[in-house]
Amino acid sequence: MRAATAAAILLGLSACGSAQQAPTGPVDEALQRESNAGQIAFQLERPEEAIARYEDALKRAQARDDLNAIGDIGFNLAVAELEANHPDRALEVARSTEQEVERRGGTPFSGLALVEATSLYRTGDREAADALARKAAAAGDKTVAARAMFLRGLIADERDDPPGLAAAAGALKSATDPSLQADAVELQARLSLRAKAYIPARREAERAAALRQKALDYRGMARALALGGEAARLGGDAATASDLFLRAGRSAAAQGDKTSARQWLQESASLATDNTVRSAAKELLKTLES
Repeated sequence: MRAATAAAILLGLSACGSAQQAPTGPVDEALQRESNAGQIAFQLERPEEAIARYEDALKRAQARDDLNAIGDIGFNLAVAELEANHPDRALEVARSTEQEVERRGGTPFSGLALVEATSLYRTGDREAADALARKAAAAGDKTVAARAMFLRGLIADERDDPPGLAAAAGALKSATDPSLQADAVELQARLSLRAKAYIPARREAERAAALRQKALDYRGMARALALGGEAARLGGDAATASDLFLRAGRSAAAQGDKTSARQWLQESASLATDNTVRSAAKELLKTLES
């Protein structure tokens, strides 16, 4: 089974497309209309609107007892919930969709396990997230497996597991897709940072940010900029660090991620050697409190 809509799993990781299935009979126009509207809203970066549309589409799919449509739309709804920063709701939708497909003898799209893993990661349950990411990495879908390896790399880095981080970076090293290349470069930046190679780490993080910008992965771009800021800070380059943290914080604020924005803007303000950068960071911090 594959999710019918080409939705992106924006995991703070990258986009993961799903295959399109050709209709096998008369088309339910109401179902198609709501599903298409959800896809358009998602592409226009209006995840809350996408959620509402996908919820209506899911009700229609349930009304016609269409297992394929339930699986497809459930996946897309879970992805939209993730993009709207609702990891708890994304986890609930992904789990219920997977359970129904399995209960009725179907094979769930492996992207559902990745959505679950990402949701758990965002809520702080790293061990459960890693277990599900391992499951997704072993799936047949190569793109899902690659995204899962990146998530495993992030988790390995956070739990001080250099071999796990290196293994994940190595698994993505030969990637040719720009967004997967960004994953590989970011993991390499994290390895360089652990090796105290601060200048290479900063350059790799900035390259990852540029690749993510091209892939329209702005959450990942902001994270990579902040990673570059950390490398510059540890390398003693406060001016560069403050600028990178400012850019990361400004991007996060514009995306509605107030927690990350506040953390990175505070770093920028404390490290700034330039009054213009310090003032910009402080002004943005004020807007987050209003």
